[in-house]
Amino acid sequence: MTGRVVSFAWGRGLGHVSRLIAIHTELRALGWDSLFLTEREQRLTTDHGFAQVVVPTDADSPVGELLPGTGPAVDHRLAQALVAQVLTAEDVVLHDDTVQRELYQRAARLGCPQFLVHRFRRNRLDPAAWVARHAPAIERVYLLGEPGREEIAHGVRLSGIPHVVRRPLDTRSPWRTGTGEPRIAVVAGSGGHRDAAGFLDAGLRAVRLYGRRHDPRPVDLLVLTGPNFRGAVTVPPGLAGPVRVLPYLGPGYDLYRHATAAITHAGYSTVQELARSGVPAVVVPGVRDLDDQRVHLRAAGGRLNAMVVAAEPGVMAQALFLVLRAGRRAPATDPPESGGAVWIARDLTAPPRRAGARLG
Repeated sequence: MTGRVVSFAWGRGLGHVSRLIAIHTELRALGWDSLFLTEREQRLTTDHGFAQVVVPTDADSPVGELLPGTGPAVDHRLAQALVAQVLTAEDVVLHDDTVQRELYQRAARLGCPQFLVHRFRRNRLDPAAWVARHAPAIERVYLLGEPGREEIAHGVRLSGIPHVVRRPLDTRSPWRTGTGEPRIAVVAGSGGHRDAAGFLDAGLRAVRLYGRRHDPRPVDLLVLTGPNFRGAVTVPPGLAGPVRVLPYLGPGYDLYRHATAAITHAGYSTVQELARSGVPAVVVPGVRDLDDQRVHLRAAGGRLNAMVVAAEPGVMAQALFLVLRAGRRAPATDPPESGGAVWIARDLTAPPRRAGARLG
């Protein structure tokens, strides 16, 4: 290996983990090693073959902001000791959206080059000003979904790049051979957000209403609660067809490629995967602390084959009927996975920069 990139991945959602896996996969193809520091162990990271070290985190762990959804207060001396044990002066540090305090401070002391991947956040409308104030050791900010943008603001370099989306390791179908249509996936993303249970309940009732009102054929229904879901899923009576409820689907499966339609939230990674597949989708924007899922949907625009609705079963059932009638379509643009992740990987592995250099 010619070098190593170290990243921290916040664990309640899968967006951070999924994006970092996409980037680190491209880094691995370039001969670089990787280490993930994580808020909780993620099977997805292990399944992609990346090493991960769990670092205790709480609301005070990020630089410049609170981290919602974390556990009780922790002894930060343990986090400091773990980071000090694994991080070396030869490492490059890539932060995804959240800048973890112990990793950032240790990297700054060692002089490691540091970079930040930024997607829209309601509390960080000016990422350059935020970096200049809270994390000035970061050399460059990658702006997701803004290819071609290149500027310097507040002494911080901003580079707009294409979207980043994780590639599946294989294209196997999660449905059994010979399964008929419609094959519908109801997906709650990570399942770690407080609105996941209500979304899943509404999605299942919507599928039942769709069958009663529009199509009596049996539906082969796959419900993905997400690995961080801690609630209960109640399958309503009267669903025609088999129902499987799974917490996790490994990266060897390509869910949307084989689904007839999907009902999902609208997290960043989910929107990019829907755009890549062209699958007909009913999308219910979730309620998040800092994110705004409607922003992702507006940015995706015509790349999606989707209807955006509220989490009301009757409305969702009508939308499911309409998107199924319209059918699958080819993606409007080239698949995004070859863009942003490759761009970042190549930039990180460029000849070493002087640590901490600011651009005027």
